Amino acid sequence: MWLVDPLEPIYPDKNDLSGYSNTWRTDFPLGTQADVHVLLKIEKGENITLAAELNGELLDTSYWAHLLDVPVEQNTGLDSRTEQFIHKKNPYVVRRAPFRIFEVIKPLNKQPVAVKTDYSAFRLSIPSSIINKPGTYNFRIKVYSRAESFLGKFIVKVHPPRLPDLKESQFFYTNWFSLTNIEEYHDLRRWSKPWYTMMDKYAQLMAHGRQNSITLPAELIHFEKDEVVLEDAKMLAFINIFKKYGIKYFEAPHLMYRGENDDWGDPELKVILTKKRYYKENGKGDIEKLMIRIREFTTQNNLTNSWLQHIADEPTEVNADCYKDVVKQVKRIFPEVRIMEATNDRDGIAGAIDIWCPLINDFQENESFFREREKKGEKVLVYTCLIPGGKWLNRTLDMEKLRQVYFGWGAAFYNTGGYLHWGLNHYKADPFKQSVVKHPSPAASANNYLPAGDTHIIYPGKEGPLSSIRFESHRLGCEDYELLYSLKSIKKTNHYKLVNKLFRSYTDYNLDIKKYRKTRKKLFRSLP
Repeated sequence: MWLVDPLEPIYPDKNDLSGYSNTWRTDFPLGTQADVHVLLKIEKGENITLAAELNGELLDTSYWAHLLDVPVEQNTGLDSRTEQFIHKKNPYVVRRAPFRIFEVIKPLNKQPVAVKTDYSAFRLSIPSSIINKPGTYNFRIKVYSRAESFLGKFIVKVHPPRLPDLKESQFFYTNWFSLTNIEEYHDLRRWSKPWYTMMDKYAQLMAHGRQNSITLPAELIHFEKDEVVLEDAKMLAFINIFKKYGIKYFEAPHLMYRGENDDWGDPELKVILTKKRYYKENGKGDIEKLMIRIREFTTQNNLTNSWLQHIADEPTEVNADCYKDVVKQVKRIFPEVRIMEATNDRDGIAGAIDIWCPLINDFQENESFFREREKKGEKVLVYTCLIPGGKWLNRTLDMEKLRQVYFGWGAAFYNTGGYLHWGLNHYKADPFKQSVVKHPSPAASANNYLPAGDTHIIYPGKEGPLSSIRFESHRLGCEDYELLYSLKSIKKTNHYKLVNKLFRSYTDYNLDIKKYRKTRKKLFRSLP
């Protein structure tokens, strides 16, 4: 038995065990959980039971989870997508594909557990209610089978700094999600009572991961007989599910798109709800009606400061003029609304966006442009998707878990406000069986694949959503950002020194997990 840092990659077939032992000690602030992975090599077919205790008292079995492995069929590409796209080997991966890696965190509802792979892995998560005071906690772990037993020690040092509640978070974080996938995998009818119960479970998991913004269901705003219908009661019921967990931003559906054929060469955008071209088919009239109704709803329900409006995903130089015209119209009707967008263009849409969300490589390579936008009162977040690959930070399955953590440290280094990703659960195949999928665009070439795990960072369980090691690693980075933000307000020099120990750019960072843990400990000690 080996106790392993959850940031270490572990596999069901083979592992380098040289740095592991049956004892692991680490540090945490107040207000979060303490996690450790338990890696076992026990003969297939054996049944094993796991237990943990503190001060002689047995801990609840609900603190245990079984780690499930998933496939990585192709490696992430050197620039984007997978290696097949430009046929260049990417050396910045944890292992050459194909392989399987432990990823899914499934609550351990039944014991004993049958061993099915060469290595088995489990996760012990100690809730903040147990480690609720500063000090050292010594957890004793026992694993036993019919033939043998193992003992381990998980030593947790809890420091006085406390994480703020999610509603007080300074880090904007959104993962776009698919309601259709939730319904298909859990066999639910939209707006039914069981559906609301399941949505509550998803909201809890998102909030646990420190996500504080969600996308709103597009179907609740539609046209009937040329008039806008906004279903107030359902919209408010949906919003309130998430508000009670501290989620405070609500992203309205995109108004425009590139058309049914996803035509990147067309300069004229089309209205999503009516398919009308903005100029030639008077889509402008539809936008007028839409924004008048949205302004009315947000004003009546005190949502003006929480409502974020998307116009068209990834506006480009080609459609920039049309994009800006739509924004002018939207702002004339609803001046207070904030426009938020994942962007591909810069100069062509300057002045049209309140919250910029460029790809991290676009931000890093054009930082001076975004600094100028900040001077005008605009905010900057970053996003990743199938781009970028190579050494850039991203969260695909063949990357180090520290890369997910460092989205928080990158935001602290660059003083940016947060992170967006399109794939909370946008599965295009069974995510337990397939991680790399063909690009869904009709225009995608035969060698255009989405990299492993790009479509999702959580998994559908029988009783509700399942977290992942990548999702939890990203949470760590969000938590670190909160404490770095606090440190910056009282000890600015210390803040920059600590950040620079680990992070210098989105392609230049320290992958030594032990150094990360030591630096994180220094962060805790630097705060009152």
